Amino acid sequence: MATEAGLGAGDVPGARRWARQLADHPSLAEVGHRATCRLLMVDALAGNVDEVLTGSVRFLDAWRRAGSPARSFLRPAATGVAMIHGLRDDHDARREWQEVLDQLGTTPEHTYGYGAVFDAMLLLHHGQAPEALERMAPEPGHVWKWVTWIWLHWYVALRAEAAVLAGSPDSRDRLAEARAVVAGNPVAGAIVERAEALLDDDQEMLLATVDAFCAAGCPYQYARTLVLAGGDHAERGAAVLAGLGLAPMAPAPHR
Repeated sequence: MATEAGLGAGDVPGARRWARQLADHPSLAEVGHRATCRLLMVDALAGNVDEVLTGSVRFLDAWRRAGSPARSFLRPAATGVAMIHGLRDDHDARREWQEVLDQLGTTPEHTYGYGAVFDAMLLLHHGQAPEALERMAPEPGHVWKWVTWIWLHWYVALRAEAAVLAGSPDSRDRLAEARAVVAGNPVAGAIVERAEALLDDDQEMLLATVDAFCAAGCPYQYARTLVLAGGDHAERGAAVLAGLGLAPMAPAPHR
């Protein structure tokens, strides 16, 4: 609960600290899929690629030894791992984790909650903003209670960014709505600020979010912001992404 609450509030370092305690707990030594599932979820969102790749091996081995149980609480971790492989352009590994997801079963939470968040992140990375916006078509108020829950701020912020990058005519309204929802969340708030900066072509405001993502423990969003800033910043961001082990990101559309 502490891990999930921290993640929902944008306290990524705190969420990771609690998740690490679970992963290292002696009572979970023989059930590595249970031990690592929340840590994988946090690391995938943050963009801690090496940690995801290492932890996912333990997860998969233990899950298979346990008979591949179809447990819905394991799905966010598996979805996050699949996204990381998508960001790496490792199609074979992503396909393997999609098969794991098929065995775990489909839930509404995947359709409208964490699944939409991870899918949108991957689509935006590849420059597919209209597809990301379509993936998050349901209004947050219609899906938040059970299926979005801790993912609400992430959902709202990414939805606003997708609207801006897709050139949606209601981008300004979505930004205003998102800003009210994510107030106090350092990560989601920075995503919304970045989207507003892109809409207003405000380079200074855009670059200000770089430090926010760095302080919030989100190396992927840090690198993504630099790429979106263009020019020399984009070269630096591309180098950070490569250092994380990720494929190149699509540049921002011409503004």
